[in-house]
Amino acid sequence: MTPEQVVRRRIYHLLGLAGAVCLGLVIQLARVQFGPYAPVFEARSHYPLGQVVQISPARGLIYDRDGVLLAANAPRYYLEVELRQMDGNEQVLASVVSQLLDVPLEDVYGQLTMRGKSERMVRIRLTRPDEAAGRWPILVDQTIADVLNGFLADPDAPDLSGLALVPAPMRIYPSGTLAGHVLGFASQEGRGYFGVEGYYDAWLAGRSITYERGVIPPEASLEPNPPVGVNLVLTIDADIQQMVETGIREWIDDTGADSGQIIIMDPRNGEILAMAAWPELDPNHYSPWLEAEAAAPAQDNSGEATAPVSEQDARVISPAISAQYEPGSTFKVLVMAAALDAGVVTPDEVFIDTGQIEVGGHVIRNWDGDAWGPQTMVGCLQHSLNVCLAYVSSQKLGAGLLYDYLERFGIGRLTGIDLAGEIVGSLRTPRSPTWTESDLGTNAFGQGVSVTPIQLITAVGAVANGGVMVQPHVVRQVVGPQGVYSPGTTVLGRPISPETARTLTQMLAQSLAAETRFGNIAGYSMAGKTGTAQIPSEMGYDPTWTVASFVGWGPVSDPRFVVLVRLDRPETSPWGSVVAAPLFHDVVERLVVILEIPPDAVRAQLAAGG
Repeated sequence: MTPEQVVRRRIYHLLGLAGAVCLGLVIQLARVQFGPYAPVFEARSHYPLGQVVQISPARGLIYDRDGVLLAANAPRYYLEVELRQMDGNEQVLASVVSQLLDVPLEDVYGQLTMRGKSERMVRIRLTRPDEAAGRWPILVDQTIADVLNGFLADPDAPDLSGLALVPAPMRIYPSGTLAGHVLGFASQEGRGYFGVEGYYDAWLAGRSITYERGVIPPEASLEPNPPVGVNLVLTIDADIQQMVETGIREWIDDTGADSGQIIIMDPRNGEILAMAAWPELDPNHYSPWLEAEAAAPAQDNSGEATAPVSEQDARVISPAISAQYEPGSTFKVLVMAAALDAGVVTPDEVFIDTGQIEVGGHVIRNWDGDAWGPQTMVGCLQHSLNVCLAYVSSQKLGAGLLYDYLERFGIGRLTGIDLAGEIVGSLRTPRSPTWTESDLGTNAFGQGVSVTPIQLITAVGAVANGGVMVQPHVVRQVVGPQGVYSPGTTVLGRPISPETARTLTQMLAQSLAAETRFGNIAGYSMAGKTGTAQIPSEMGYDPTWTVASFVGWGPVSDPRFVVLVRLDRPETSPWGSVVAAPLFHDVVERLVVILEIPPDAVRAQLAAGG
């Protein structure tokens, strides 16, 4: 065969191969144009330009400190119908969906037929879109999804052409109301609100990939499954949390109080072991708040706020971080700490109580209106004497020292706790235009100043922790693809010396034994203070209702916990010593068992090597 013939033969082969390729392309084009999948390709060719698709990873899980699952994801699906794929089967499709979901047939059928000319896809909703602006699409669980998938795969089943199940993982909270206010919740759209879910929303959500339909970005091709959100391990102990939630629920019933909170914090590192509030919140059912989701309040993930929350948001934000109140006599702990640390009083210094004192033109009296005569500073705390503390504040400390110490204790500032929605309290100082000299007296016993429960327990925690004030927090570990991160202890300040903290702790342990029998726990020495605060009103103070509270810590020799109890508007008694101290007693009796803290005598024996 000559070279010319070889070349000619190769050319024929190439032409034949090219012809075969062209024939294949023509056949494929015919299949696309006229084959069984032609309606699908036709529908997708008409997608509006700019339609955004988002690939979202699985939201991170949340656990308690011992691995109890508190927040997880469950498979759920939206029902979407590609309208151009329907082949006159609207009635059949609507009938199947209506029966499976127990929704009105005419409602579903209307959504499939009453549509705008530009619509290509319908997501089935609870009612007609034109009659329910702001309503939410229907989510089905895995069981219903399996039934529908069976219909779609069975040629003899009803014709569901056009129906698609779009994955939409739903956030679930296996323990129901347990730590509901701490957790917050995540919406159907995967956005976190309030609590841990709101504060750590970006971390839990992971990194989504967003692109225009039909234009797959390179990162989606290289990484079809975006990185999942990190998992969080909380400082919350589910056993302790359950115990305090049960306790406050029962105590609310017994006292007739409107609401209440309990916080338990480790003063050494700021870990929140429990944070309970009544009324409780079940994050699985946050429907009262749903209607406002589209117009959610602007807030970053820190959730910081400087004004009282709205009535609507108050349903879901923990009042432990968002409810301002006048602390009453529990505030005397901070005022006495300031006086001792400044060296203007000693524990044994005697004050002659005449039953009243005038500060800035305002006459201050004791809670019972009586004069108690000669009293040491221990006696002033033991009998909770307003007159004595107003004297210490106005004549011993003065405005400069008092407000300097209160600011050191963080009063009037955010604690920075990692829960979305914290608000700041209110502290008027001589720099404030509304401050008057009488504030110097009333602030001494917790009137005319407002705090949140988390601010007060943080400040008092400094006394329990040898003068070191640490930042409260609820996340113990962050578990992500790069490993485990454990946030360290953040010191907010050292408002008083270790010597002052020890002295005041001993004073409060001594006074507590006489102030209320409920402050004593058999075998354990405790320090603490009761509080009874009137509730401000437009006419001054409401004489009918109070906020009854108690803050205490122990064991005195080695404090492992600080407990704050608050009850709003109790009916059985207005006094913190009567309604709040017994709840503290019940909580601590169980707490030392859960934390496996031996009685004082046993710990002393162990320390001595016996």
